[in-house]
Amino acid sequence: MKLFIVFFLLALTPVAFSQNEWWKSESESKMQEKKKEREEVKATSSDDTVVNNITETKEIQPGKINVVKSSSIDKIIKFKSAKISPNTGPVMDGYRIQLFFDQSRSAVDKARSTALQIDSDTPTYIEYKAPNYLLLLGDYRSQLEAEKARASLIYEFPEAIVIEDKIYLPIIKDEEVEEKE
Repeated sequence: MKLFIVFFLLALTPVAFSQNEWWKSESESKMQEKKKEREEVKATSSDDTVVNNITETKEIQPGKINVVKSSSIDKIIKFKSAKISPNTGPVMDGYRIQLFFDQSRSAVDKARSTALQIDSDTPTYIEYKAPNYLLLLGDYRSQLEAEKARASLIYEFPEAIVIEDKIYLPIIKDEEVEEKE
C-alpha cells in the first residue's frame, strides 16, 4: 500500500507542476493576425500612409481626472509640512537632574508643579522617551552644581538622579559677574 502511494505521488508530481500556457497561445494568434494586417497595409501603400491609417483608426482623446478630497487632508498636509523650529538657543554638553518619571503625563505634570513650588527660577523640561515621560530640572555646566541642587531636592524627590544631557546655555546672573571682578 505504501509503495502504491509513493508511485502515485511520483507520477502526479510532474503533472501537477507542468506549465500550462493556454493563455499564451491565444494572445500569440491575435498578435500574428495584427502583424499580418500591418504587413498587408505596408505592402499596399507607402510609409506615410501607414502612419496615417494607424492614427485614423485609433482616435486618441485626452482623458479627464476628477479628484475629490476632504478638507481634513489639507489640514494634515499643513501640519506635516510645518517647520519645527530648532532649539531656542545654542546647546552644549552638561547635566540635568531627573526628578521624576512615569508613563502618565498627568503624574509628571503634578511633579513639575511641586518642583516649581520649591524652585521657580530653575527651568524644568518634560521629555518623552518611550514609554515614560521624564521630568528634568536645570541646565548645569558641571556635575558638582547639579549634585548641590539635587541635595536640596532630595527630600521631596528621593529618586532624583543627575544625568548627562544637552543643555541650553545657562543665564549668567549679574551678581556673579560683579563678584568675579
